Amino acid sequence: MKWLDDVKVLTDKYESEGVKKGDVGTIIMSELRSNKYEVVFSDEYGRDYAMSEIFVGDLEVVRSSDISDEDILEDLPARNPEWWCKVEDGYILNLKGKRKNKIPYDYNS
Repeated sequence: MKWLDDVKVLTDKYESEGVKKGDVGTIIMSELRSNKYEVVFSDEYGRDYAMSEIFVGDLEVVRSSDISDEDILEDLPARNPEWWCKVEDGYILNLKGKRKNKIPYDYNS
């Protein structure tokens, strides 16, 4: 799970923000400190109807973007690999490969 992936919401706990279980959106930013991604949701006409910070454990990838780590790094201010995270095999990693959680799929560990 990384920048520009399309993800599906697995829970209804974001309904107050206009996001329902099953909604599909695109990751536009990572919030590494809070184990969340900022996801934008658009209707069938391409109009955004919601933007929300969603906990990584409440998301499932439905389409992986073809963007590489190098492409992501290129777009970061000062090319700092610690400023972005991705989720692989249950671990939250920065672009240096440093793990944030110690137990896979336990994003608060």
